[in-house]
Amino acid sequence: MRVINSNIHHNSLESETLVPNKTRLKIRLLWLLYLLLLFITLYGSVNQYISLGTPPNSFVFEWEKHIPFIEEFIIPYIALYPMVLLTFLLPQSNLELRVLLLRSFVIIFFSITMFLLFPLQFSFEKPQVENFSWFITVVEMVDYPYNQAPSLHVSFSVLLGVTLAKRVHSWWINSLLTLWFVTIALSTLFVYQHHFIDVITGALVGFLSCYFIDSSYKIGFLKGLTEAKDLKIALFYLMGSLFAVVLCFHVSVWFVWVFFYFFVVSLFYALRIRLNS
Repeated sequence: MRVINSNIHHNSLESETLVPNKTRLKIRLLWLLYLLLLFITLYGSVNQYISLGTPPNSFVFEWEKHIPFIEEFIIPYIALYPMVLLTFLLPQSNLELRVLLLRSFVIIFFSITMFLLFPLQFSFEKPQVENFSWFITVVEMVDYPYNQAPSLHVSFSVLLGVTLAKRVHSWWINSLLTLWFVTIALSTLFVYQHHFIDVITGALVGFLSCYFIDSSYKIGFLKGLTEAKDLKIALFYLMGSLFAVVLCFHVSVWFVWVFFYFFVVSLFYALRIRLNS
């Protein structure tokens, strides 16, 4: 009989000090690549699937129709992406990195599930812009219309704000960071990417992920960081799952089983889950 054992490699449980510079940076870069590929695979496939059916409804309050479109807010909106990179690349302990990763996993998986079960779309038409048209075009290319509630932009703004607040010990810098991440969250309204319900639910998902996933809960993935060799194997299987998704939509729906196989195996390697006889 087979059972799941997520802590089979006891000798890989490292101390909570910073690992050597080269290894630490390599692991973080691999994780950044893995999360990016994971997001592209799930986010793209769910939005593509929803687009094949009847266009979903919108959930909007009457007062939201008075929210102005302010094109300058595209700057803080786009700023979230380099902030994600910065947060992962900052010096941190292995435990801090694992907590950040697991919170990111929960936000992505829960949000994607909500997009699939309760699809919504934005209902306002964007006006013509003069000064930031290129930025708006780029956002529209990478931001699909069915990723509404909860807002991933807002969830990650909360996650990054909470994460950086614990690493910055200056109250005035923390105040500036809080103001900045609030601005990023509000920018989703002013550049007509999200409705108010998306912002509220996105903030809730972000705060709950930070509340329930804490460094004191040393279970499973939080007990040890995945080794680089296992993470590379996880990336290989994840790329296979992405290729299977493409085949699923353009060749045959039966490739969905190939996708599930590669995707699950990828998660097993990434999260240090082993099947032990």
